[in-house]
Amino acid sequence: MSDELKFRVSSELKNIIGRDLITDDYIAVFELVKNSFDSHATEVEIIFENIYTSEGKIIIIDNGKGMNYDDLINKWLFVAYSAKKDGTEDIDYRDKINNRFYYAGAKGIGRFSCDKLGTSLRLVSKKDEPNSRIEEIIVDWTKFEENSRAEFVNIPVDHQILEDNPSKFQTGTFLEITGLRVDSNWDSNKIIKLKHSLSKLINPFEDNNNRKFKINVTARDFVEYDNDKLSSYWKVNGPVENNLLSILKNKTVHLLSRISTDGHTITTELSDNGRTLYKIVEKNNEYHLLQDILVELYHLDRKARTNFTRLMGIKAVDYGSLFLYKNNIRIYPYGEPGEDSFSLDIRQQKKIGNHVGTTELIGRIEISGENEEFKETTSRGDGLIKNRSYYQLQDFFINNVISKLENYVMKFLKYGIDIKKYDSSRNNLEGIVKYISGFNNKDILSIEFHPDLLGIIGNNQIQSNSAITVLSSIENIAREFDNLELLEKVNTIKSTLEDAIATAEIAEEEIKQKDKLISEKNSENLFLKSVKSQDLDEIVSFMHSVGISSDIVNNYVNGLYKRVNRGEKISNEELAKKLREISLENRKILAVSQFATKANFKLFSEEIETDIIEFIHEYTLNILTQIRSEDIKINSINSEKLKFICKFRPIEITIIIDNLVSNSIRAKAKYFDINYEINNNELMIKFKDDGKGIPDSSLKNIFDIGFTTTSGSGLGLFHVNSIISKTENLSIEVDNQNEKGVIFILKFNKHGRKVQKSN
Repeated sequence: MSDELKFRVSSELKNIIGRDLITDDYIAVFELVKNSFDSHATEVEIIFENIYTSEGKIIIIDNGKGMNYDDLINKWLFVAYSAKKDGTEDIDYRDKINNRFYYAGAKGIGRFSCDKLGTSLRLVSKKDEPNSRIEEIIVDWTKFEENSRAEFVNIPVDHQILEDNPSKFQTGTFLEITGLRVDSNWDSNKIIKLKHSLSKLINPFEDNNNRKFKINVTARDFVEYDNDKLSSYWKVNGPVENNLLSILKNKTVHLLSRISTDGHTITTELSDNGRTLYKIVEKNNEYHLLQDILVELYHLDRKARTNFTRLMGIKAVDYGSLFLYKNNIRIYPYGEPGEDSFSLDIRQQKKIGNHVGTTELIGRIEISGENEEFKETTSRGDGLIKNRSYYQLQDFFINNVISKLENYVMKFLKYGIDIKKYDSSRNNLEGIVKYISGFNNKDILSIEFHPDLLGIIGNNQIQSNSAITVLSSIENIAREFDNLELLEKVNTIKSTLEDAIATAEIAEEEIKQKDKLISEKNSENLFLKSVKSQDLDEIVSFMHSVGISSDIVNNYVNGLYKRVNRGEKISNEELAKKLREISLENRKILAVSQFATKANFKLFSEEIETDIIEFIHEYTLNILTQIRSEDIKINSINSEKLKFICKFRPIEITIIIDNLVSNSIRAKAKYFDINYEINNNELMIKFKDDGKGIPDSSLKNIFDIGFTTTSGSGLGLFHVNSIISKTENLSIEVDNQNEKGVIFILKFNKHGRKVQKSN
């Protein structure tokens, strides 16, 4: 005779599938935000209240579809059950879903994240359906820990119907977590780190998502703390933001490789500095387990890393490297700083100089569609299960994607082309494309490349000797195969570059030294962080001016290159004039560098006493007009009629004017007028443009670091204001009451008294 036996479940199960698997507080919050995403929410708010007291709580609310009583009983309280996994999650909600929807979670354990954060949970939910009720359940997690012999299913969970919804949203879910774990310590640094982590949770590499998903953090305990921070990146309160894509689009080498949805083809596209070099489509004969996979990589050289730090407020190495997403939701911990999931750093150390490491890369692996074989481990934070598909993905990433990037960046740009290995089977340019991409097989279905491939490479590498190396290598190929057309083109580009590089190299070395000084000064790597150090503000100001001058040098060289490429003849006299102008701008960079390298980085430019009107007029006429004539028309009005003797530092005045002109150009201005008025001991200089102006709502922020209404860095006006605030006889105002454009008014006092603002 036989009888049936049944498993019994101890209350200890709560810890096994909860706190033991959800390994840290960040992952716990991730899980809860992912649940909001899966519930079709477009907004999530994370609220920290009374964090430093025993009454502290974390509240997470969303505007998703919510839950009714049946959902609570048959889904939320059904342990390890996932309606997302069995396909019934949205069976009654499909008429409200426009596109096919893939879920971020599907194991049914994310709800136990609440236990990781605190000892008690209050859940309030109202479903997006007619005649819905406000359901509330209260879970005391400590009851599961009182007696390990107690049955899990016998631990009570309180339930009731509410009259009023504590959430600010009409529908959705409200989670209130209290009895915060003593080891959590939610201080300002931890919440800011959470915000930065959440900014990477929803794929920041996509700028065309059909679905918007906003996350906001509120912590009233830190409002005063935030008041001292000029950059929103380092504030506790506010929306979770990520402008990564706009920063990476230019000034980098970009590689995109995609395995088609059917898995039959691999398409690889490489661009440099925003311009496509080649696009190759090949058969996918090797990675038969992979489909609908995208890999996107940005290679950051030293300049790109500096630009990243300036705009993001954090070093690229501290931001992260190679992130992995499944249907736009991040899989942790791929991409975390110091994380080397695909052993790129180990591989690099074996052959330094030929391989890239995580410190030079930012990118993503995106797994789309069903792809059920790619599953997260049960222990959250350990990434994907290591199965056959995972190892094939790893092999594809290293041997098909990374290798192509390295072939261009680490080999081609560095060493040029080895003519002994060069394939010229069809034509020279297509052979070069095959060489720089690493393709030499018969599975290529199509090759596309930019007709001006050589010019783009030369122009993009203009401040590096790699351009000459590459072009010399191609010149050898042209001679070997007697290709006179290619030879003529290479020689034309080389002659232009060699002159420009000789001038630019000096400035390049100076900028390198400034980067080192900044790194040593700010050990926290918070480039846009609000800091007390006057020295750092000044060196940042110098660097911005160097950047403006470097752009001007680049514009000159680009102009020469384009004219040469069009076949235009340039006289020796005109060429000599352009080179003198480049040299003049370079001397300006050197002058700034000399000031910046003095002790304590002080503005040690010699203070002079002379006619400032004449100085500004001469500077705009002989320098600004020459270097900005193609961008904007600069007029110095009534300067010959007036004279104003006062003390000033020339370097400060030029930095102010340069930044104002640069801002006007970004605002699409066509003219920039400088007008002078004298009233007794005061000089008023009006800088007026006809650009798009400044919105009234932005006026109070225009001098804040990182704030911009154009495509700029948000540093220019901050530096202008920094100089003026430290100058005793100088002030600045903004006149925004114009039909078009804006007027900046600079005021000088002859006797050194601070000029009062007008009412």
